[in-house]
Amino acid sequence: MNDIIPTPETMLIGIALTQPKALDDIEHLTPEHFEDPDAADIWATIIHLARQGKPYNAATVSALGDHDRDLLAELSYTAPVGASAPYYADLVEWNAVRRRLQIAGGQLAQLATDTELDDIPATIETARQIVDDAVRLTGSVTSINAGRHFTEYLDSIGKPIDLIPTPWIDLDQLIGGWRPGALYVIGARPGAGKTLIGLQAAVGLQTHGSVLFSSLEMTRDEIQNRLIAQVASVALKSFESTMGEQQWKRITDHAERLADTNIEIDDRGSVTPTEIRSVARTISRRGKLAAVVVDYLQLMATPRGDKRPRHEVVADYSRRLKLLAKELHVPVIALSQLNRESTNRGDGRPRVSDLRESGAVEQDADVIILLHRDDNDLATLNVSVGKNRHGATGNFQLTFEGHYARATQHRWQPS
Repeated sequence: MNDIIPTPETMLIGIALTQPKALDDIEHLTPEHFEDPDAADIWATIIHLARQGKPYNAATVSALGDHDRDLLAELSYTAPVGASAPYYADLVEWNAVRRRLQIAGGQLAQLATDTELDDIPATIETARQIVDDAVRLTGSVTSINAGRHFTEYLDSIGKPIDLIPTPWIDLDQLIGGWRPGALYVIGARPGAGKTLIGLQAAVGLQTHGSVLFSSLEMTRDEIQNRLIAQVASVALKSFESTMGEQQWKRITDHAERLADTNIEIDDRGSVTPTEIRSVARTISRRGKLAAVVVDYLQLMATPRGDKRPRHEVVADYSRRLKLLAKELHVPVIALSQLNRESTNRGDGRPRVSDLRESGAVEQDADVIILLHRDDNDLATLNVSVGKNRHGATGNFQLTFEGHYARATQHRWQPS
């Protein structure tokens, strides 16, 4: 920068030196955004002085950073008068993105060369992350000052929170609805109805955008049968025999709704959270993603060569699902098995501590919902909200309609 050639970087430094208030809109730029090393050093000094509340001009920047005072004076003199600092900041940032893309291209080429064929799915996600990191802009800060945010937040108090209703009024009374960015864990012993509840939740959520339903246990056809049974009120056993005229009519009557179902079914029997994240992000790029449902947590695969105990793996997976919810700002519903402890109790009712293989699941979950059916009353599904980070816990009952793959509001009946 000894011979001053006007560039977005020199123009931006000149604006910052002569228009102190301009820095309020461009302080997110870091020295790493600058290609010229001298410009990067000057910018680092300007930011340092600004954050200490000290003036930053040619004299102070030169004194602190041992920069050429004549050079700084020239930058100040040639600064465009009345220019928009954000405009030049955008140019600096886009140039930085272009340089990072060039570096990313080399990384992707090397990654493709070094990857084994059976590692391709994980490599695809790594490649996407490399590109995302390269093009990620820093115009929005990652933290926010609580004092500055106070007035804006005060205006939001009392306004409805953007929650998506669940299919069950009693559950909404406790948790309010599905919250974007939250992790919901639905735990039950085998056969209690966790897949049924997870799929019914997905049917409700898909009216707000695409829902990824990752089924590690059932095939795509089995899930499709349950969707038809639930929506068209066709008994599941009808799919295993000759379907009658009445059943076909019900399917025909609901054909339009079923054809418009916005649920993406991934029935791979062995997937990791990384692969689920990859599919979810792909769906979100095509349009609005409303939720992710995983059936179920303990069936997710352990990466090749991972020698950790299973409970550590499950703990890691629950944390990743929580991070996925926050990253994509959607509810993530993870179905989970319970251990056998609940069956040894007199009432047989499950507790949060019964979550199988990992106490970390309890820590990561925003809401934990436990399901149970008594042997002497299989038509009643007992539901317990055992943890609710945003509200109350409590119990209620649903009517279990397993033949239609759904649970409905429990109707009071006189004794």
